[in-house]
Amino acid sequence: MTTTPSGCRSIRTETLTSHPVGRRFICVRHDTDMAFTDLRIVAVDHPSLDRDVELFLDDLRAEQRYFGPTARTNPKPFSSLIESLERRTGFRLGVVECGRLVGLARVDRAGQMFIAVDPDHRCRGIGTRLGQAVLERATRLGYQRISIRSTTRSRACHGVGAALGCTIRVGTHGRMDLIVDLHESARSA
Repeated sequence: MTTTPSGCRSIRTETLTSHPVGRRFICVRHDTDMAFTDLRIVAVDHPSLDRDVELFLDDLRAEQRYFGPTARTNPKPFSSLIESLERRTGFRLGVVECGRLVGLARVDRAGQMFIAVDPDHRCRGIGTRLGQAVLERATRLGYQRISIRSTTRSRACHGVGAALGCTIRVGTHGRMDLIVDLHESARSA
């Protein structure tokens, strides 16, 4: 086990071979040093994925809350974030690994992005990969700007924001907005 610069622990990853069984998958694990396993970005608003989204959100709700230094590297999502991810306005994308939803993002009509990753899958770049897919989709849909609201203590949000090229605006009471202008004319202004 090693520690990455962001403070996340890294364990030797595994590739997963999927064998379909009905709608679910059985995963066979093979040790390797590959950074990503079988990850797929999917639109999650189809009714066939409702149960998967519900299970993902239930896992987030059940996550244990940490305090102190541990909370900085592995923050539990606030209930307001989970409620925002449940809504269907705007668009939602998810990350599926081996038949299981492990990340979820939603962009509302105003361009605010809400994003969460399963606790067992954090610090692997999944949030960044999902954020990149969200920015691509938002650009195609004509959004001008995407913003993420978080706390200044969230290292995970800082990492995703830096990888996405966000501008950080620090507000009051420990809040911050990470903003990405999606069109070249908006970036140069």
